[in-house]
Amino acid sequence: MSDTILVGYDGSPSAKVALDWALRRAEAAGLDVDVLYVADTSWDSEAFTATPHLEQQGAVVLAEAAFHADSKAPHAQVTPRVLAGDPVAVLCAEAEATGAQMLVVGSYRKDLYERLTTSAVSLRVAAASTVPVAVIPDVSHGHRTGVVVGIDGGEASASVLAVAVAEAARLGEPLTVLSAWTLPPMTMSEFGDDTVLYDALEERAQAGVATALAHVDTSAVTVATKVVLDSPVTALLTASTDAALLVVGSHGRRGLSRFLLGSVSHDVLVHATTPTLVIRVSV
Repeated sequence: MSDTILVGYDGSPSAKVALDWALRRAEAAGLDVDVLYVADTSWDSEAFTATPHLEQQGAVVLAEAAFHADSKAPHAQVTPRVLAGDPVAVLCAEAEATGAQMLVVGSYRKDLYERLTTSAVSLRVAAASTVPVAVIPDVSHGHRTGVVVGIDGGEASASVLAVAVAEAARLGEPLTVLSAWTLPPMTMSEFGDDTVLYDALEERAQAGVATALAHVDTSAVTVATKVVLDSPVTALLTASTDAALLVVGSHGRRGLSRFLLGSVSHDVLVHATTPTLVIRVSV
């Protein structure tokens, strides 16, 4: 893994917010920043070759970004590059090939329709990338405190938690470990008022959190745990409203399914107003 953050940049307002976030991180951690403009030629044809014009446009956009980077991160080495192809495929391939620590992309925030359409690239990158992906919403970040991590008690919980612990330590922020549990679909009426079932489900969620914590060294951070009866998406969004960072896992898959996010991580990215770090985990 190199000491580089790769930023997908297209000159849009959301990309500028993402670049600012990456530059602050790089400046604080002594990392380099690779700013990549991908000229989208996935629609191009031999009959109408727009690639040279798109690449020229990218060079202009990156020149502005490089000037901006000098003032934001004077000690970071910032390298602007232009490549052509499908943005999602190129960004993911370059992040893996260069061994980037992280791939950073922006996410445009307005109404739900625009989040589902203009944020499609960030969602697809988060699903397909083999390196951690930070999705930065286009909102005012202001003063945010704390890191929130969502775990489900599965085998990958410890690996997601370990990343969250490292992020909290880096930021000097407390860590909240969140696990949300819900009632399974039931057809048997005798379970309607059975508090034993509720207690058993809550205990299972608490045990999952305890098991994950037992496998990770958390001595460098202050840790609080939170186990709630709620949908995971709602619980994560609520807990992270004012957080500096939200960390979630995305199940690693093979074949075509690796381009699909899990329902929780997908819905979190669609609605989150907090910088969100998506960690690829194996299943």
